[in-house]
Amino acid sequence: MSFDAALNLQSAFVSSLGQPVLVGDQWVHLADRWVLNEPAVVEIRLLGERSYNADYVRISFRKKGKIHLSDGSFVRVLEHRDISEKPRWARHKVEPNGEQLLVYNSYVVTRNGQDFVESWTGNAGMVVDPISPTTRRYSCSNGIGPFSTYDIHFEVSILPAETPWQPKDIY
Repeated sequence: MSFDAALNLQSAFVSSLGQPVLVGDQWVHLADRWVLNEPAVVEIRLLGERSYNADYVRISFRKKGKIHLSDGSFVRVLEHRDISEKPRWARHKVEPNGEQLLVYNSYVVTRNGQDFVESWTGNAGMVVDPISPTTRRYSCSNGIGPFSTYDIHFEVSILPAETPWQPKDIY
């Protein structure tokens, strides 16, 4: 399905039932799914110059999957943001437990002076480029204004479960 510029991108995704939409010569995705059959380490690497803006990388599982944090806890949704106090990459052990890993972007939208973190609104979408069987590059639009793949760029790699991921082991 191709994108009608008279609609916003999310309307096109609704019409396509969530399938990728052709924008110009690029297929734009609402989100990307990784099928993982066993525990792994997910590496998120922000690309390009530091932006310090309110755009995030999100990875998530629906119900049974777990994303481990360095303090020993786990979550189902994790956001990674480009801020000066943090490295531009992170690793997290994941246990899919039969779930697909969802990769997408989120962003801050201000309405009436209040900030809201959103995904999948307006002209948000991502171009997904497979780099290798275990790495994909994402160029994303944050949904604010016209569609643009310049809002946030990142790569996600799936590494073997035994890959060091704790900060004490890699920094």
